[in-house]
Amino acid sequence: MSSSISSLASAPSLSTNASTSSVVDQLVQAYVQSISTPVYNMQAQVSSINSTISVYQTLKSTLSNLQSQASSLSQVGTLSPLAVQTATSSDSSVVTATAQPTATAGTHSVFVSQLAKSDTLISNELTQSGTTISTATGAGTFTFSITVNGKATNVNVNVAAGDTNSTVLTNIANAVNSAGAGVTASVVNDTSTTSRLVFQSTDTGSANAISVADVTGTLLQNVGWTSSVISSRTASTSTGAGYVNSSTSTLDANFTLDGIPIVSGSNTVSNVLTGVTLNLAGSQQSTANPVTLTVGPDTSAIQTTLNTFISKYNSVMSTLNTDITDTTSTDSSGNQTVTRGALAGDVSIMNLQMSLENVVMGQVSSAASGGPSSLSAIGITLNNDGTLSISDQSKLNSALTSNPGAVIALFNSSSGVATQLNTLLQQFTNPGGVMDQKINGAQDQVTQMNNMITSMQQSINLQANAMQQEYSAYESTLIQLSQTQSNLNNIWSGMASSGMAV
Repeated sequence: MSSSISSLASAPSLSTNASTSSVVDQLVQAYVQSISTPVYNMQAQVSSINSTISVYQTLKSTLSNLQSQASSLSQVGTLSPLAVQTATSSDSSVVTATAQPTATAGTHSVFVSQLAKSDTLISNELTQSGTTISTATGAGTFTFSITVNGKATNVNVNVAAGDTNSTVLTNIANAVNSAGAGVTASVVNDTSTTSRLVFQSTDTGSANAISVADVTGTLLQNVGWTSSVISSRTASTSTGAGYVNSSTSTLDANFTLDGIPIVSGSNTVSNVLTGVTLNLAGSQQSTANPVTLTVGPDTSAIQTTLNTFISKYNSVMSTLNTDITDTTSTDSSGNQTVTRGALAGDVSIMNLQMSLENVVMGQVSSAASGGPSSLSAIGITLNNDGTLSISDQSKLNSALTSNPGAVIALFNSSSGVATQLNTLLQQFTNPGGVMDQKINGAQDQVTQMNNMITSMQQSINLQANAMQQEYSAYESTLIQLSQTQSNLNNIWSGMASSGMAV
């Protein structure tokens, strides 16, 4: 009996709760790892497809930039960015000019004898601290009219008893400047103690000559602008009221264009040469030589536009070369690794690259008669990597200066380079086009795979939870057995100590 008691007392105890939980966690984790491989594989596929979507989006953006440029270059008439004109002056201190695409190329002679001026009316010289105006007019609100270019504007001015001449002149100037009468008013202190009121027409020319008159009171008369001064356009003096230019004819610009005399109320003249705006800057002495004005294609701006086109085309080709070409790298041991292009094997993208090259290398059947019918004819050639470059600058310059219209037709005629490119690229860049189809299709794949991954993960979680519950049940049984073992050990120990055990 004693040996049995001893054997039971020395039996190993069952597992504890902590150790059982650890074993359960390890078993569940191992199971989850064993069945999660498909999920990991699909997650890797999703990452790969997302990378392809990014490549598609970058390519679409690059294609859109080229398509936008091609669309611009395919515009006809004055809308073409290659139809820009420029006007060059032999003496910009006398005359400059700007030219619109509607301008006709040619050379013109310009002689400027007189510039257009604003009309200027000056008051009498008045002592600043004096009260001659307020004393003569009395206190009250007085009205006068200003007529410019057929439009009369009434102006009201308040005069208080004892107002100084300086105060009255300032109040007149402020009222005129707020009236929108086509006149700018100012007070000029011609000496330290005297001032003069100055009206100047906003616009130049005889049509904008200034006429003023008192409507109520004698405010203008008291600054020197009597009806006789105004009606006769009396010339101002160093102290007396009047006009700086007594004759309205001196307010207009006078110049000759190709020997034809022209009078203009403005120094900006846009109605004498179609598409050309003249800016008269200075008058000439009678013995001076006429200024030569040359109107023609703006070769600098055209060159910039062509460079932009080439840059955007080359960006597309560089992107395509990267996307559809496999690359080989060699490590230090001589082992080679081939990296597949992101879009390698994509037939539509590969066909696009070939189509682009065919357009820029091909002949333009709708080219201008006798003009260039290919890009190479104006010095733009295709490189080995499919990009474009200006290989003959002199040939391009010659084409732009000798026959700019033919260069424009090379791009924007019915089968022009830009026209063909625009049509081709729209198939890829328009909403719902090839690129959108590829992007949307790939995004649908990602959505479907993510849904599958979510479903698989939910299934795995359910299985893991079931295992956890099963092992938890085992754990409860072990705890109960452990408790029973402990109770039996205690009983046998008590019997042994009391001598009851045999």
